[in-house]
Amino acid sequence: MNDTSHTYNSDRYFREALMAATGFREYDARWVIEPTGDGTPVGLNYVGVRTLGLHLGRFLADRLDAGRRIVVGHDFRSYSENVKNALVVGLLQSGMDVVDIGLTTTPGAYHAQFARDIPCVAMVTASHNENGWTGVKIGHRKASTFGPTEMRDFAAYTLEGRAEDTENSRAGSYTFDASARDDYIDSLVESWTERLRGLPRVKVAVETGNGTAGLFAPHVLERLGFEIVPGNVEPDWTFPHFNPNPESVPFLRSVESLVAGSGADVGLCFDGDGDRLGVIDDRGSLVFADRVGLVIAKFLEERTGSSGPFVIDVKSTSLYESELNSDVVWAKTGHSYVKAKVAEVQAVAGFERSGHFFFSEPLGHGYDDACVAALALLWMLCSAKAAAEDASLSQQLAALPTSFSSPNRQPYASDETKYTVVDRLAAYFEQRESLAGKRITNIRRINGIRLELEDRSWLLIRASSNSPNLVIIAEAFDHDGTVLKLIDAEVRTAVAETGVDIGRFESLAEY
Repeated sequence: MNDTSHTYNSDRYFREALMAATGFREYDARWVIEPTGDGTPVGLNYVGVRTLGLHLGRFLADRLDAGRRIVVGHDFRSYSENVKNALVVGLLQSGMDVVDIGLTTTPGAYHAQFARDIPCVAMVTASHNENGWTGVKIGHRKASTFGPTEMRDFAAYTLEGRAEDTENSRAGSYTFDASARDDYIDSLVESWTERLRGLPRVKVAVETGNGTAGLFAPHVLERLGFEIVPGNVEPDWTFPHFNPNPESVPFLRSVESLVAGSGADVGLCFDGDGDRLGVIDDRGSLVFADRVGLVIAKFLEERTGSSGPFVIDVKSTSLYESELNSDVVWAKTGHSYVKAKVAEVQAVAGFERSGHFFFSEPLGHGYDDACVAALALLWMLCSAKAAAEDASLSQQLAALPTSFSSPNRQPYASDETKYTVVDRLAAYFEQRESLAGKRITNIRRINGIRLELEDRSWLLIRASSNSPNLVIIAEAFDHDGTVLKLIDAEVRTAVAETGVDIGRFESLAEY
């Protein structure tokens, strides 16, 4: 089944399941299903998707005792409905009762779990990955998606073909629910209307990069009374301008131009499946999501009297620990990890630097939803505008201690080697007492390696969980960003001296 020697355009492709083992990642499943043009091999075919559905249904019902009802949806790509349909065939073969909500965002699928009281979800999406990729985000409880344990067990169960040797005890059923999209939008408008009542509105530039979120976010904001400056919000599965990824520089630069040209108070960009948010301030400057989360957390402390805790991932700024009165809980990077940690510690909210925001009741249901994140940010801005003090986002950010953060750089490292590469680089740095002339005071190994320095500066190197890349991020607290450049130079020295095989990554001067 995980034999990748199938020829994409061949008779065998239609007869035998193709499902590369590397597609089962830490908390998502993702494969190339159509050639991408960059040499990444096709790792999944439609026979493989049907097989995946068969095993998923039986794994959920028999191994996890999660019941036999499941919500299924798909994102806006040319092949996503075909992938979903093949997955549904397999789920029906397994005996699952499928509620198909069609074209939706990932939060839209999560919402349907709550609205329809259905325990399981399978959302067909490649999120921010380039065209040619597909994947499935899987949940076996509300506000909970598969983590590494479930993914590891599910991968073994599927790749070994265990469901193919079992008898089906019942026939599955199929229902198409055309009302789920409107129900999700209506629910957001209803839940936020009272919170925003009486507050002045701000002008919002909205960019969805022609992804699925264009069918949702602009409508929610307009119905709540915000003036919208739309970018590329009409869905187009060719993504003619840029990939809708809130960590992609071309995507973010377009929103900067949109804000600057319109006089908007804030710019919001939504990723391809609507669960991540990128932010541009009123001056047209990129704001990394960890800082957005920090100012929202400060607002919630003040507005609601919350004492936390708040959950953050290892890519986040160290300012959370110095700027908040609440307890701060660290988590591994990844929506499944942060979501689980928010539930475990009963956090008010969780923030991930990639743009996933998790709000517990009463603001949200605990899962990552870019629309809810946008509304929380806009609530803060509207409240500040009403108070006529530090009204703008740039003013609120300026009140934080100054630091210099690098972009999220992701040099190529194959799925087969990326964890070994991180281990070799970690071993190199663990022998060091200092970095960029600063004493290393703490090393976190909960996810890759995060080196924390005496002045709160830090460096993180980890393996991406859902693509063949490393993740390299740093933050410096000097007066001019020199430390950031020194850290960058030492990372490049480490790569050269360890001889690890990774792709080129941008210099800081390129941003």
